[in-house]
Amino acid sequence: MTRALVVYRSHSGVTRRYGEEIAEFLRRRHIAAQVASVGECDMATLSGVDYLLLGCWTSGLFVVRQHPDLPWMSFVREMPAVPTPAPAAPKVGLFTTYKVATGSQFYNMRAALEGKTAPPTLELKSRTGHLSPADEKALERFLAGV
Repeated sequence: MTRALVVYRSHSGVTRRYGEEIAEFLRRRHIAAQVASVGECDMATLSGVDYLLLGCWTSGLFVVRQHPDLPWMSFVREMPAVPTPAPAAPKVGLFTTYKVATGSQFYNMRAALEGKTAPPTLELKSRTGHLSPADEKALERFLAGV
């Protein structure tokens, strides 16, 4: 069975809800999707997944200096590196929630993951923590490898 792991860091619960909606979308596509916060995720669960989706709320000064928060960065530092390209390397996607703008959030998330995973091929963002129809289309393309 195809497996996915959705790991998030949430400040107010909005990013958690977004991660849960992403996982539910994957389950409707017959993918065994597990959801965990960065504080609860066992690093052993990272091995053997087909899809790894990593999310964090956007921290920063409204429209400048957006970045993942320290617990998310600590989680990424502790992640074992996945050799790439490898047939078993998971496809990686990123997601974030924000109030005003995402700014450099995805850039900083990608930089933190460099050398740890394959380059992310999906970026989702939401103000509300709910999947939009555009998010669903992006997830479909991600799953199809487009």
